[in-house]
Amino acid sequence: MAETGAEPTCYLAEWYLPELTEDSVDDLVARLDAAAAVVTDEGTPIRLLVTLSVPTDEVLYGVFNANSRDVVSRTCLAAGAPHQRLSDEIGTRIRLTHP
Repeated sequence: MAETGAEPTCYLAEWYLPELTEDSVDDLVARLDAAAAVVTDEGTPIRLLVTLSVPTDEVLYGVFNANSRDVVSRTCLAAGAPHQRLSDEIGTRIRLTHP
């Protein structure tokens, strides 16, 4: 069932992952992308826009574009990666090319 009435916004999910490695990040991102595709196919759009890993702090951040916190939480759970923290309506400035 599609959610209506909400405008897409950005949410910041945080995971605290001991022994964070490039392989573990790749695995988690693949699972999040797959879960987001399923949720989107079911009529509730969500997209993982960017991830940022900080291995020295054992933390991974993910920025999602979705209509609600609930959609982000459900997607993370479906990926087997419930977030430890979720921040609402964050500001993003992601530059894909250099000026």
